[in-house]
This record gives sequence, structure tokens and C-alpha cells, in this order.
Amino acid sequence: MKMFLDYLYKLRNEGSSFGLERMRILLDRLNNPQGSYPVIHVAGTNGKGSVCAMLNSIYQSNGYKVGLFSSPHLIELGERVQVNGENMPMEEIKNMVLRIQPIAEEMESEIKGMHPTFFEIMTAVAFLRFKESKVDLAILETGLGGRLDSTNVVTPELSIITSISLDHCEILGHRISDIAREKGGIIKNNVPVVTGWLPQEANQEIKKISKQKNANVEDLNLSIEQCPETNLVGNYQRRNAALASTAVELLKTKFAVSNEDTEKGLKKVVLPGRWQKLRESPKIILDACHNQGGVECLKENLEVFQSPFKVWLAAMGGDRAFDLIRLLAPLAKELVYFTAEFPRACDFEQMLALTPKPYHSKVRRGNWKNIDLELKEAKKNNEEDLLVTGSIYLIGQVLSVQENPFLPTSSSLQDYV
Repeated sequence: MKMFLDYLYKLRNEGSSFGLERMRILLDRLNNPQGSYPVIHVAGTNGKGSVCAMLNSIYQSNGYKVGLFSSPHLIELGERVQVNGENMPMEEIKNMVLRIQPIAEEMESEIKGMHPTFFEIMTAVAFLRFKESKVDLAILETGLGGRLDSTNVVTPELSIITSISLDHCEILGHRISDIAREKGGIIKNNVPVVTGWLPQEANQEIKKISKQKNANVEDLNLSIEQCPETNLVGNYQRRNAALASTAVELLKTKFAVSNEDTEKGLKKVVLPGRWQKLRESPKIILDACHNQGGVECLKENLEVFQSPFKVWLAAMGGDRAFDLIRLLAPLAKELVYFTAEFPRACDFEQMLALTPKPYHSKVRRGNWKNIDLELKEAKKNNEEDLLVTGSIYLIGQVLSVQENPFLPTSSSLQDYV
């Protein structure tokens, strides 16, 4: 296990280099497992994880064997690669990575810089796992963008673009049209596309790409009352449910479903860390809101707090921290800033500098390494609600000291996006 972990840590620490050439060479040498099953491909700034989870639940409820590839994980690396809701065991990931490693090292020996990245290796693991598990259908969530994402080597049955807003601008571009062009890179020739509620500039770009690819676009324009209900909280989740339901309806001739089982699937979606309640009263809520678009969704749900509440916050980048602090500071009784132990994480001083001045509520530094003690203290308080938000890594850190044991060897293996 140590050799395997050392290998993955090395890949993680080397960072990312975007492009599809490495991925295509790697998969070709693995006999292209990604062509062994039908795929639904999902991209978007926000909502793609929710839509993937909904599709996963709907198709399982209808009796299909479903593979799900998503990222990042909260606690266990195996969360990224699921078959019928079961995480891939660490021992099986190890065995599969060790199968891939000689091929990856051979690629590097042939051309320097051609060794696959951490995310590319995990994508290949998912493709192999789904083939060997004989899934009926695989649902793939892009990691970053779309056009150059390592998942973008498939010809899907359907493409979905959930939303488009400013995020990862240093990589994807600083204009909505730039980001739309990157997300729209998953659109394939003659493959239908379903899009969510997009800004006009993004919508125009997606339609232009779709026309070039002769891909029919299903552009949702429903009122919230027309969107199906789901067990996930918030109107934005009903919009996501509408996207998932539309996709299922479009694929009905290939994957038969019943309305009853589809409704059941939408009522039992599993998605930890998205407006997840750890305690009902007083409330402890975890929400992985982490960017500008996510802030708008978070705002919808804050009305559940009847009085000022405490906020635990971590952020990956000053732009993300600014949007979150601007929303939450006026509402918070206390702000607790955590510095995540990952590159790009905002430190306490950065977040303090972004806090409105003068600020009359309490601000303090959170203890990342002793999050269990922080949580115990929070649970002793029987009067004040608590919102934990800003970073999926903070959510994972909190969940790791809940019922599931903390698994440092896997939770620290992330791609830092």
C-alpha cells in the first residue's frame, strides 16, 4: 500500500497539465475501456455533481447497474468511482493503479512530460472499473471545464451542461463566453445536449457550438413550479432535478424507465455535503458552496436560520472568499476562518482582510488540525445554529470526524480545483 500511495502522492504534487493527448494514449494502451458501455457526460460550473447524483439514483431505482465517476471526494478516494452507489474499495484502486503504472511510466520514458496526471489516472481507473463491472450505463462528471477535461474522450448518448458562471477564470477564461466555450467542448457530433438556465451570452455560445456539431439542444425554460421535487433542499435542486428528468426522458427509447421509479429516484438522492444537516436543532448544516454561482444558491437557503448564526468558512482563492464573506458577514454572529491544508487555500489573514470594516461580530481562527475538538465544542452549544461552508475540503474534514473514520491516506489525495 505504501508504494501505491507514494506513487499517487507524487502525481498529486506534480500538479496538472491540461490536454487530451496523454489520456488518449493511455486509454489506447488499456484497449479503450471507455467504449464498452453507454455514457451520459455532465459539465457545468455548479450543479453537475447534483445532476449526476440524481441520474445515478433514477437509473438505479429503475433497475439499471450504474457507474458514477465524480470529483472531488469528501473522505474516501473510492467515492469518486462508484458502481450502484458502492465506493470502490481502496485495495481495488491500488491494484488497478498498479496495473496502469507501468504503462504510464513507459509513456514518460518515451516522451518527457507524457506521464498521466493524478486525475487522468483516476479517470482511467473509473473506465476500467465500469467495464469490468459490466455496468449498463456510466455517468461521468467533468473535473474542470470540459473541452480539455480527461473525461472528454467518450462519445456519450447525451451531454448535459448544468450552469455557467465565473469560476477557475485563470484556466477557463475571464468572460462567460470563454467559459461556455470550454464547457461546450463536451458537445459531440450528432449527440443531443440538455442545458440548464444559462446566461444569454453562454446560451448563444452553446447553441453556436451545437449547430456546428449538428447536436440538437434541449434548452430548459421551466418555472420552478414545473420542476420536479427532490429530497435535496432548495429551488436550485429542483432545477437540477428538471435537468436530470429531461435527460432521462430523452433517453427513454434506449433506457426504459417508469415515471413512478423515476420519482422514487429523485426522492432518495444521496449527496453528502450539499445542504446536509448534521443536527436539526440547533441546526448544524454543511454546504459545499464555493464560488460565485454557488453563493446565489446558498442565499436561497439561508432563510431557514431564524436568528444570527455562526459560520465556519474556508476558501480556495481570494475571489471565492470575497463573495462568501460579503454574503455571510452581515448575517453571522461569529465568523470562524479555517485555513485548509491545500494549495491556493486562503489563510486567516487573507480572509480577515476581506471582512467588512468595521465588523461588530466575533471573528476567530479555526483549528483545522483539531476539527474534532472544534465540532465537539460546537455541539455543546444548544442555542446557536452553525453553517459550515466555502470549501468541499472543509466539509470533508468535518465529515471525517463523524461516524466514518478519518482516512488521511485518501482524503488528502485531491486535485486542488
